[in-house]
Amino acid sequence: MGESKTKEKVKKKEGVVMAMCCPEGEGAEEIGEKVLLKLGEGLGGRSNVVMTRLSDGNLKQIDALVEVEAFKSRSEAAAFFIKEGIQARKDLFQKVMPTVSKIRELKEQAKKSLGQEKTR
Repeated sequence: MGESKTKEKVKKKEGVVMAMCCPEGEGAEEIGEKVLLKLGEGLGGRSNVVMTRLSDGNLKQIDALVEVEAFKSRSEAAAFFIKEGIQARKDLFQKVMPTVSKIRELKEQAKKSLGQEKTR
C-alpha cells in the first residue's frame, strides 16, 4: 500500500474513532488526542485473559472500531478501554488499594494460623 493510501486510511480511522468515542464539547479534543496516541501504541504485556459480557450497544461500538482497523481485535479494543477506564479512575484505586493490601495480609495471617492449628 502506498504512503498516500496509508495516510488516507489513517485519517479515515481518526475521524471514525473521534466520532465513535469522543463526544464534542468540553474536554473532547483532549480525549480525542489521547485516544489517537494510544491507538498508535501497541498493547504489550497482555498475557491475562478476562471474559466479559457486553451489551449489544457496547459490542457494536467495539466492532465498529475493529472494522475500521482502529484496533486489531475486540480483545485489543477492550484492553485499551479497560486501561483508559482504570487511568480515569486512578483516584478510586489509590483509595482502595491500601485496604486491599490489609485484607490480603489478614487473609494470609488467617491461613497461617489455620495451618498451625491443623498440625497440632
